[in-house]
Amino acid sequence: MNLSNLFSIVIFAFIVRTLRNSLYFIFLWQMKEYRIDRIEAHLHTDQGRRLIFGPMTLVKWILLLIILLDIFLRKYLPFKEELIWILPYVIFWIIWIIEALLNIRELISRGWRLPKFTLKVILILLAVFFIQFGTLNANRQVPLILGPLLDKLLAPSVAFIVVLLSIPTWFFKKIIVILAKRKISQRKSLIVIGITGSYGKTSTKEFLAQILSAKYHVLKTEGSTNTEIGIAKTVLNKLTANHEVFIVEMGAYKEGEIIAICKIVKPQIGIITGINQQHIELFGSIESTMKTKFELIENLRRNGTAVFNLGNKYVYKMFNWTKEKRPDMSIWGYQKAAKEKLNLQKETQLLFAKDIVVSAQNLSFQIVDDQQQVTCSAGLLGEQNVENILAAGCVALSLGLTPEELKKAVEVIEPPVKTMRLVKVLGGTYLIDDTFNANPDGVIAAIAYMKIFAGRKILVLTPLIELGEEAERIHKFLGKKAAELCDLILLTNLNYYKSFIEGAAQAKGEGKIQVVNTIVGEKLIRQNLSKKSVVVFEGREAGRILDQLVKLD
Repeated sequence: MNLSNLFSIVIFAFIVRTLRNSLYFIFLWQMKEYRIDRIEAHLHTDQGRRLIFGPMTLVKWILLLIILLDIFLRKYLPFKEELIWILPYVIFWIIWIIEALLNIRELISRGWRLPKFTLKVILILLAVFFIQFGTLNANRQVPLILGPLLDKLLAPSVAFIVVLLSIPTWFFKKIIVILAKRKISQRKSLIVIGITGSYGKTSTKEFLAQILSAKYHVLKTEGSTNTEIGIAKTVLNKLTANHEVFIVEMGAYKEGEIIAICKIVKPQIGIITGINQQHIELFGSIESTMKTKFELIENLRRNGTAVFNLGNKYVYKMFNWTKEKRPDMSIWGYQKAAKEKLNLQKETQLLFAKDIVVSAQNLSFQIVDDQQQVTCSAGLLGEQNVENILAAGCVALSLGLTPEELKKAVEVIEPPVKTMRLVKVLGGTYLIDDTFNANPDGVIAAIAYMKIFAGRKILVLTPLIELGEEAERIHKFLGKKAAELCDLILLTNLNYYKSFIEGAAQAKGEGKIQVVNTIVGEKLIRQNLSKKSVVVFEGREAGRILDQLVKLD
């Protein structure tokens, strides 16, 4: 092989690994909503730390420092000709070839992680490619010499371009928000319902939309759209004169973000679904989370309606805040317990559930209020759905639906996409997709659902994110709970692995745990298929294993 062919191979390898890594970094930024605080939180995880301190990354930094030192010495020392080092470059070239081969294998076996190709993503890609590949049309030695520096500039350049684009994005966002405010202010009769909480927002939104559609023309925010700009775009693009109800899922990571959403949509009904440690690394504390979510109640229209999950201790505190801060509110509460267990003011209306029966594909229970009770049945998986239906029921009854109308609507409810949804029965094993948004309460609920199966129980878990100082304690707790019930636990990465193992060891189940990639995970599950068994997939990375199972079947 001549030198020209070798250079061509090295340049091709550099292009492949740069293309793959560029797409991955942009995917990561997009998944984290282009927020620096969320990227910073990711870098505190084991996965994130490996991006900066991984063995290959450290080797490259050492090689680059040697190259820069060599350039300095050759420039300023009299015996510079004897210090020309080609070895660091050669090692870089070998690493690129190895990386490219691994990237090609990854592309063939399970595909690369790709961002959704929006205009913003395309602009970032074009800018990154200009920086990384701008020298490729020069003498072949130029990109090879600059390659080590470009290699280490890739992640910082993506970050710099994201930050740079945030300036025009901010102005664009402000224009969209102003137009959305103007449009919705013209709809005086529109009933706007806001939903927030650490968990249960999307399911409650979907259930409520399906229930209210029996009587009203309903618009809801789609999928996981719950930010100021996403909601403003929904108002501009989807809201019509025919809509009578607008259901808005409201997400936040710091104080003030729900206030901004409320200023756009001006809700008159607010639901707090539940508070836990989800995203606590960004909020800073449970108290800050509570204050942020309570912004919805504080910013409801005068004489509005507030709905609280009184079975959650943090929401119960927020319920008490409402009695002091918003005495004009009509207050509804719900919980899976009897009314006597709560110290409620007389004017609070309460729904609770009893006689809950959970089966593999169905859920039945009675909804009880002060006057009557109604028996409901729904094709939903897991007892946790009861709370979401009760939340939707409070709003439905407050808006004039009868208990019988509520019952009929509940019977045809469908679960949201990727939320405790039966995908397939494979070899007698139920494959349950709960990959939408894993959180501590959701994982516990999924484990509880698995109890009804007599066969093997397998949990595929993507370790949870943005839990701050609570992360190790929570993963230790989840490890214990999972090991007490499950026969096999597959983790999709090493984040908080030690804590998870420590928890599992308390139940003498550390031997049940394996860390797997997509291919190994898919093979292990196939080896454990049996009748009356279940596999629950929790989190986005777990979803890749599920997709692989379904694709190959």
